Amino acid sequence: MFKKAIRRCAWYTLVSGLLAVPGIPAANAVVILTPVVSGVFNNGNGVNSHWVQVQNTWRGPSAFSQSYGGISSIADANAALGLTSADPGFMRSADAVMGTVNAGNDVYNTQWGATWGTANMPPLFNTGDLHQENYAGHVTGYIAVTQPGDYNFGVMADDGFSFAIQGANGSESMSLDGMNPRDRYGFGPAETSRSGNAVYKSCNCDLALQQGLYRFDLVGYNRLQAGVLNLGWWVGPNTWAFETIPQQNLYTAAPSVPVPLPGALWLMVSGLVGLGTIRTRRRRG
Repeated sequence: MFKKAIRRCAWYTLVSGLLAVPGIPAANAVVILTPVVSGVFNNGNGVNSHWVQVQNTWRGPSAFSQSYGGISSIADANAALGLTSADPGFMRSADAVMGTVNAGNDVYNTQWGATWGTANMPPLFNTGDLHQENYAGHVTGYIAVTQPGDYNFGVMADDGFSFAIQGANGSESMSLDGMNPRDRYGFGPAETSRSGNAVYKSCNCDLALQQGLYRFDLVGYNRLQAGVLNLGWWVGPNTWAFETIPQQNLYTAAPSVPVPLPGALWLMVSGLVGLGTIRTRRRRG
């Protein structure tokens, strides 16, 4: 018995040591989200988006904006997105269906495209436009998961963002407020942006997702200079390679899904259809 106890203790020590080796990360907690619409969807048409640009002197609700003007927080972004052309601080707006969520201005593409990957122009601007700053975007739609498994979502923004994904049984969210240099954040251990602002997350987790559609809501904003808003995912459990979510997995609205009829009802409907066909043939004869 004594020798068995020694061997058991040595085994536990070995395993504990292996688990503590640097470079072998501890497994993240997993939160299960069920789809709002179950099924296989792989022919997406993109996502809805609404964009607004304001004058540099526009005053939003944040203390910084009140003092210096422009969009510098999530609260400012939401206020700007609600403006109409009648507001004196309003410059322009655009509504568009986007194939992917990957929008960046000229400054971003010139200075950071080689590092983070180039982005498409936000619908507000054309390449070469002046004053591509102080704007916000609101992107909504559905993400289609075609293969069940573990996922994590990455948002890159400059200056900040709020993101939520919703299933039938709940939702998870994360946000980065204030003005921050571009970086990519996902659900996971607590993080702090390079400008010192905390990233708020409703869970430190990966998401176990099933086949079907999940609703999402994303707001991003830029005050000055480089601006970008990108939504992608890591797909596990082995590679965890990041990619921008492709258009085939994005929907502006939930497609209608035929509801299977119960067996007895299906037989009755089939019989009625058959009877109608016979009667039609008889009338044609």
